[in-house]
Amino acid sequence: MKRQPTSATARIDLEITPETRARFNAIHKNLGFKTKPETFEALVFSITAKDILRPDVVARIERKLDEAIKILDTVL
Repeated sequence: MKRQPTSATARIDLEITPETRARFNAIHKNLGFKTKPETFEALVFSITAKDILRPDVVARIERKLDEAIKILDTVL
């Protein structure tokens, strides 16, 4: 039985090689998202953000995220 999409979702079928599927699964595992759609969305956002955001803005965001992670590491 095919999975029925929930409201506000759409199903996308992709034809990919087994190697591509293995790479995606490895990325999904390493990024730690709960679902594969979340991983896919993050990848799409990452690709589009590189075209939209200036490199200095991306670097600043990355620095802030690194700082936040260090703070969380000390608290937790």
